[in-house]
Amino acid sequence: MDRKTLEIQAARALERGDEAVAEQLLERWLIEQPGDTGIAHWRALLLRALDRRDEAVTVLTQASRHAPGSPGLLHALAHITLEAGLPCTHLFAAAIETAPDNLEARIGLVSARFADGDGRLAQRELASLLADRPDWLNGHRTYAQLAAMLGEPECALETVDRALQVRPDLPALHQLAIDLLLDSGRYEAAAAASEEALTQFGALAPFLVACAAALDELGERVAAKGLFDKLATPRDPGHALRLVRHLLRTGEIARAAVELEPWLAAPTTAAFWPLAALAWRAGGDTRIAWLEEQAGLVRIIDLDEASTGLTDLVPLLRRLHQRSGRFLDQSVQNGTQTDGPFFGRIEPEVKRLRAGILEAVDSYVAALPGVDSGHPTLRQPRDKPIRFAGSWSVRLTGAGYHTSHHHPQGWISSAFYAAVPVDRTGDEGRLVLGEGPDELGLGLPALCTVEPKPGRLVLFPSFMWHATRPFANGERLSIAFDVAPA
Repeated sequence: MDRKTLEIQAARALERGDEAVAEQLLERWLIEQPGDTGIAHWRALLLRALDRRDEAVTVLTQASRHAPGSPGLLHALAHITLEAGLPCTHLFAAAIETAPDNLEARIGLVSARFADGDGRLAQRELASLLADRPDWLNGHRTYAQLAAMLGEPECALETVDRALQVRPDLPALHQLAIDLLLDSGRYEAAAAASEEALTQFGALAPFLVACAAALDELGERVAAKGLFDKLATPRDPGHALRLVRHLLRTGEIARAAVELEPWLAAPTTAAFWPLAALAWRAGGDTRIAWLEEQAGLVRIIDLDEASTGLTDLVPLLRRLHQRSGRFLDQSVQNGTQTDGPFFGRIEPEVKRLRAGILEAVDSYVAALPGVDSGHPTLRQPRDKPIRFAGSWSVRLTGAGYHTSHHHPQGWISSAFYAAVPVDRTGDEGRLVLGEGPDELGLGLPALCTVEPKPGRLVLFPSFMWHATRPFANGERLSIAFDVAPA
């Protein structure tokens, strides 16, 4: 096999999610040609996709010795080292030195500094860089999340506000500011910013939708309805989602079901199934039994110590949470959430748990009801290796809880308990499945609740609403992940 064919195979394997065979082919190639840094780069990407980041780091480190100034190799090495949970600030600094305009490497440096406990330094550096690049939207988003993680959500829009003073002519910058305000629950400010943008740029649909959404969250239903009526039929998913939420909130259940129906057959449907579940339950649609109530969609698995290693895992989680915070737009209340892919880390405790989790997920998938091309969970192929779309740990303390939410990026979602409060009463700390968000005011009962126990894993469809009940005292350490669609 020639080199070009090998590269094509690697690229196709990454697209298809069957990286193992291609990785072995590249490994054999590199045994004969260890200085081929391009193939080494491809092999590292395959290893990363297989969650074998320790091996990927080794491959890239060796390749960097053959091409010490390669910006691509340095950035890849820094990024995968960060995901592996290893010190990597120096690697991002080297990548930036070789390619100063690599903005993604600069984002990586922010994450690396935060992981090292230098979040304040990262904040100052990023603010300085944004002063020279006021139109760098991803940089402003990163700054907002960093401010929230450092416990200063009120400072999230500092760089955006300064950028708007320099470039008030950029609609995208106004839209970003409004989106961040909505994400952080600052609805009055979001409404004011939307109205200001509408005055400046005219009745552009994104600003009308944002203004309607903000007013709706503020309880100004008549004003919100006027804007939604002005917008007419939604042409993009964001508009449609906001409209359906408004209709559910105002009790127009039948119309909400009609509005969301066409989107259930569209390519990007994941965010609409949770709303369909609410509309169908509230409206008495019999399809709700097919969607949420089939046996096997929710499963509780109690893993043993051999699979979890909780004795060693819990201290590691506590150390990680010492340098964690709360994201701007997440469901965590009175707690912290780790940054980066948890199952990408290479500590023995994480690898041990990951192996046990994979075995449990395979068992869950094998026991699902039959393939159903119309069902958001059951239509997925089941012959592909399990891949994680995301994984993280959450630590909740006294009165901590999760608000009701869902995971549109996943196929299967989860809750794994490493430690739970001991002195709980009633339903304190319980996982709640199927209960819609309080702010929609539907008053739907939960499908079920699950008692948290150390070593317990709960698996359920990613479209399913889930939350936790607050608890009075103690600590709840959990790990969550989303299995990626095939």
